Amino acid sequence: MTFKLVADFVARIAIAAGFAAAAVWSVRVGSADFEARKQTVESTEAAVRWMPDDADNHSRLAALLADRADAGSVQHLQRAVELNPWDSHAWIELGLYRETHQDLQNAERCFLRAADADRLYIPRWTLANFYFRHDNLPEFQRWAKAAAQMVYGDAPALFRLCAKIWDDGALIDRLDIRRPDVRAEYLAYLLTEARPDLVMPAARKVIEDGREPDVPLLLSACDRLLEKAYTQDALEIWNRLAEARRIPLAPLDPKNGRILTDGRLGSTSLAHGFAWMIPAVAGVSASAEDSGGLRLTFSGSQPEQCELLSQTVPVEEDTEYELKYLYRTAEIAPDTGLAWRVTDPHGAQLFGEGQSLSSDDEQWKGLRFRIPAGSRLARLAMWYGRKPGTARISGYIVLKELRVDPAGR
Repeated sequence: MTFKLVADFVARIAIAAGFAAAAVWSVRVGSADFEARKQTVESTEAAVRWMPDDADNHSRLAALLADRADAGSVQHLQRAVELNPWDSHAWIELGLYRETHQDLQNAERCFLRAADADRLYIPRWTLANFYFRHDNLPEFQRWAKAAAQMVYGDAPALFRLCAKIWDDGALIDRLDIRRPDVRAEYLAYLLTEARPDLVMPAARKVIEDGREPDVPLLLSACDRLLEKAYTQDALEIWNRLAEARRIPLAPLDPKNGRILTDGRLGSTSLAHGFAWMIPAVAGVSASAEDSGGLRLTFSGSQPEQCELLSQTVPVEEDTEYELKYLYRTAEIAPDTGLAWRVTDPHGAQLFGEGQSLSSDDEQWKGLRFRIPAGSRLARLAMWYGRKPGTARISGYIVLKELRVDPAGR
């Protein structure tokens, strides 16, 4: 009986001691957390004193001391990785400290430990930068390639770094980039960097991926190529999108005379590449005609000179073409300044100009124009320029159909 009383007494003491230890531990944890939340050097030092074996507190204090250029920062980083070898951030910071102090061997070891602890992007990006800084091309390529497989958020930073070594537009193959989203990001990066001369390898990969969300990006690439007169490249993107039915328009083939897109003006909303463009002009409204075609209505308050409709077309140099158009007008008098023009893509050189458009009856009209040697693009545009002695037009024109063929075909 006495033994049982003693045993119960001992058990109660042990339980009480456990509760007391837990209470003390809770106080220490709570106090450390309270101090750490203040995010000052003094409060974080207090948190370390409360919880000297907490790796996170050592990491936080190291960061705060680093801001002060305090040499004690490295000791806390070392303690953090001792307590938690999986703290990749602490390994990276320790590696940067070693590198700054020219201890490259240990810096590399720290960065590699970070990559081993954390299989995500930042450690691989860090290693790529480290090897770039020290001209180790094989290791740079290895880690840039590893980073590219899991990049998120800031892929252009990786692309810019790689461009300092390889500025050839072939990064998708060089880094074996297989993720469609990263391929698309690379194409967007090249467009942002204004490198139309480099976009085609990336554009071909993005086309091969066949993703619907990439169509606007590819059309933007087509636009940029046309702006810089990379006609064949723009035509390749356009035709491949058309062949894959990613756009509701037909492929073009200037060698065989197929240079006009959407001659019945049924897809005027695309407004990219070789499609029709309808600029916003005050006093002019565009609408689809019920029987097919496009109606342009003039309020009489439109500018005295304005472009109303245009399309860039791929052409053969030193070739004569004929533009034919089926149209009718209402309340638009003859010789009031509404006509078709054919120019170079920038409107600087006039290749041909049609008669003033006015006809109450639907009829075909045409104009011939010649492409000079060295030109691969032309611009078809309906233009309004008020003729002297006339009032600004008020009425509408209906365009039913257009055709462009080599003259005499």
